[in-house]
Amino acid sequence: MKKILIVGLPFFAEKYTYMMDSYSSIGVHPRVLINSDYVGYGSDFDMHFAGKGTFSRMYNYAKTIRTYNPDFIDCYDYSILSLYYVFVAKVLGVKVRFWLIGGELKGDKTHFNRKSFFLSLFVNVKKVLTRQSLRLSDKIFAKEVHHLDSIKSIGEDLLAKVVSIYNCVPVEDNYHSRSKISKDFIYANAVIESRNVKSLVEAFSSLKKNNFVFSASIFGFNSISNVVYGVRGESYSNDVLELYEELDIGDVVSVDGFIKDIGVELVKHKFFLFPAEVILANYALLEAMSHGLVPIIFPGDGYEKIITDGVNGIVAFDFDIYSALERALKLSEDDYAKMSEAAYRKIKTEFSLSHWSSKLLDTL
Repeated sequence: MKKILIVGLPFFAEKYTYMMDSYSSIGVHPRVLINSDYVGYGSDFDMHFAGKGTFSRMYNYAKTIRTYNPDFIDCYDYSILSLYYVFVAKVLGVKVRFWLIGGELKGDKTHFNRKSFFLSLFVNVKKVLTRQSLRLSDKIFAKEVHHLDSIKSIGEDLLAKVVSIYNCVPVEDNYHSRSKISKDFIYANAVIESRNVKSLVEAFSSLKKNNFVFSASIFGFNSISNVVYGVRGESYSNDVLELYEELDIGDVVSVDGFIKDIGVELVKHKFFLFPAEVILANYALLEAMSHGLVPIIFPGDGYEKIITDGVNGIVAFDFDIYSALERALKLSEDDYAKMSEAAYRKIKTEFSLSHWSSKLLDTL
C-alpha cells in the first residue's frame, strides 16, 4: 500500500473526508499533519497535530517524513511554509504533489480580516514562495480554471506538470425529489467580498419591497459563529450583517454562521445561491446540486463547465441577482423539477467521488 503525507491544512472540515475516503478506495494510506489541534471530523483518520508554532511544525514535518516514510507529499498551499515543505521533501527524495487551493497566485486578499501594509506584504511574499514551490514540485494540482492561466504566465514549461482536478462529492445512486422543502433560497459559503453577498442581501430587500412571497437563508457569517473553518473576511462579514439589519428583512431571510452539517439545511431549500467570481467547483455548490437544488450563479470562472442556463441552473449573465431570483420564483413546478433532476445528473456523471478517485489513481 502506497503512503501519502498531507501537509499544510489549517483545519479539517467534512469536505476533506471525501479526499481521505477516496485515497483509501484506491489502496493509498493517507496521514495528515494538521495545523489545528481540533481534529473534529478527522478523528476517524490517521491525523496528527503539526505543532503550535512555525518551528514546531517544521521539526514535526521533517521527523514524520523520516518515521512514516511516505511515497508522496501532498502539500496544500495555505501556508507560508509551503516552500519549506516542498524543499525538504525533494532533499529527502520524496515526490511532491502541490495543491493550489484558491487565489494565491493572484495575491488574493479578500479572505483577510483587516487591511494593512504587513498583510499586503505577506500576500506578495507568499505569491513569490508559491511560484518557487511550483517549480520544485513533481506535480501541480489545479482545482480552478484560472490556475491554468496563472501557471502559464509563470512558465509554459510548468503546464506539463499540471493535473486539472476539480472537487467532487458523494452522490446517491438515484435521483429523489424532495418532499420537505420549506424555503426558497440558500447561500452557504463564507461571506466574503468575492462572493457578492451584499448584492444578494440588497436583492432580497427589493423582492420584499415588491411584494414577492419567498423565504431564504444565509449561512457563513463569521460575525455570528464559526465552528468549522478559520475566520475569513470578518470585516466584510460584519458589513453585510449590518446591511441585513438595516434593511430589516429578518422576517423573510434568516442568517447564521458556519455549521458542521450544512447538508441538513440544504435539502430544505429549492435554490442554491452562489453569485461568486469563481464558480468551478465549489464544494457547497456541488453538494447542493447533488441533492437536486437548482443553482443560481454569476458567470464566474469556470461556470460553463458545470451549469447550463435554463437546463440545470440559472445564470445571471448581466450580474443582476435580483432578476435571477425573480426568474426563479416564477418557474413552474414542472420546469423546476426538470432543472432539479438535471442538476443532480450533472454531479452524478461528472463530479462524483468515483471520478475523483479515478483521477487520483492516475496521478500515482
